[in-house]
Amino acid sequence: MAVTHRTIGVAVETLFGSLNTSTNLPTPAGAYVSIPCEMDPILIYGEPVLSERNDTRDGSYFTPPEPDTVYNASGDRVRRRTGQVQITLDLTTIGTASNDYNSNYLGYLLGAGFLTRASALTSATVSSVTDQNNFAVTGLTSSDIGTLIGCLVDGRADYSAITEVSGTDITVSPAFSSGFTGTPTVRGTQTWYPGSRTVTGDKTHSLTFRVDGVNFLTYAYGCVLESLSIALDNGRLMGTFTYQSACIQDDHGNAVGPIEPVYNTGAPPFFRNSYVVVSSTSPTSLTNASSGDALARTELDCEDFTLTVTNTLTPMGTSESILAMSDYEISTVDVELTLTLSTVNTTVNDDFFNRTVRQVLVGTGPNGDGQGCAIMIPSAQLSNDPSAYDVSGNDIVRQTLTYKQSRFGGDTVETNAGNSPFRIALGI
Repeated sequence: MAVTHRTIGVAVETLFGSLNTSTNLPTPAGAYVSIPCEMDPILIYGEPVLSERNDTRDGSYFTPPEPDTVYNASGDRVRRRTGQVQITLDLTTIGTASNDYNSNYLGYLLGAGFLTRASALTSATVSSVTDQNNFAVTGLTSSDIGTLIGCLVDGRADYSAITEVSGTDITVSPAFSSGFTGTPTVRGTQTWYPGSRTVTGDKTHSLTFRVDGVNFLTYAYGCVLESLSIALDNGRLMGTFTYQSACIQDDHGNAVGPIEPVYNTGAPPFFRNSYVVVSSTSPTSLTNASSGDALARTELDCEDFTLTVTNTLTPMGTSESILAMSDYEISTVDVELTLTLSTVNTTVNDDFFNRTVRQVLVGTGPNGDGQGCAIMIPSAQLSNDPSAYDVSGNDIVRQTLTYKQSRFGGDTVETNAGNSPFRIALGI
């Protein structure tokens, strides 16, 4: 009898579906990075692709279905299933080991559904502060517009997004907190964002996964992010990543057992010692700004939040391989962020009926070298009425705000993360 302990590893595909250029069949990557994640969701079975044989017959019986497959060089049918790969883990940051996530499992996982930009600045001391939206610092360029930037202010992690860079003069929105004065230290992030405008539907790469256990080994090829859900586990941010796989195959005969996960050296993000803020006024939305937005902030007493990002994946059909596709196109992105407030905020009560959009930013602690995480919708529209308070409990009145992404035009450039409709950032 064998136990069911299992681990999952990930690798970036150089070709969608990991097709071998000699055999035109999916082939395992040379090396997989074992991911530290919850074990229970790692159940990759998938369903075979087939067509039923409803042949004429001379009695009450059935004919075996016809699998959708190809034949290998030996003339044998090649097995193929399709299905989902699901991983649940916290977003433990990279720590001081590196200045980007391009060769890290978190970068791999996020890059299968988003584009990314790592800030040119890791950390620097601000030389002067004009106000909480404008300051001077060396190290940022126009390519960093749209990325998030963090700072530890009076013991709390504080975040904002860069909307304009002019030499050493930086504009951010929404504003940092009032304690952002003197010569604070600011830290750049690596920011992931969905493709928009001229790069709509783009992502960084596709993935292949390997599931190892005692007496079993399964590979998933051509994996693209279908959804990302982030919720809280006693304050710790837990992300559930769901990938659609173009091909799932087993290789149980070569099973080696579970493989020790590789842990990052940073810190998991906690919904503590940080802020949830909305902009006090509306960002530039249905037009493009000539100068970067610099909006004031309104802090919210938020007790809980959930985030769901859903990618609609459209197969790019082709007959040239067993995959029956050349890639998954991200044809639509839907972002939903729900905030639960312990103290109602009357400032936003009329936003739904007035069709008001605001910037929404959820920060986490801690903030430091290779630490920090923040989520932002730079132009967010309400999909519920915030004036309908939640009085269903037996304790306090709560207010629920459910936001979706709207068009954003408050950055001065549209390259990289500039004017992107959603952002998730990790400390570098």
